[in-house]
Amino acid sequence: MTTQHLQFPVPDERAHYFVGQYADMHDLVEDLVVPDAVPEAAATVLRTARELLRQSYYYEFSTVAVMHSLIAVEIVLRDRIPGAGKKPLHQLIK
Repeated sequence: MTTQHLQFPVPDERAHYFVGQYADMHDLVEDLVVPDAVPEAAATVLRTARELLRQSYYYEFSTVAVMHSLIAVEIVLRDRIPGAGKKPLHQLIK
């Protein structure tokens, strides 16, 4: 059996549209602070989204980060809208 080694991460070429180097990604996401009033379930998802965005320098995670953000929006809307039940996100937004 042969062992395959994973390649060392190579920066995603699109990252350079936003930052010069990986260390700059920390500054890019620094202001993405989760407010204290956010339910813990949504806060966890938002922290994951922030980390995914930071790691998108190397990996194609930016779309996944956006999807996680939408999940957090849905969690908060369900928490704040009485009788939200199982309505889909687009109805909660209306």
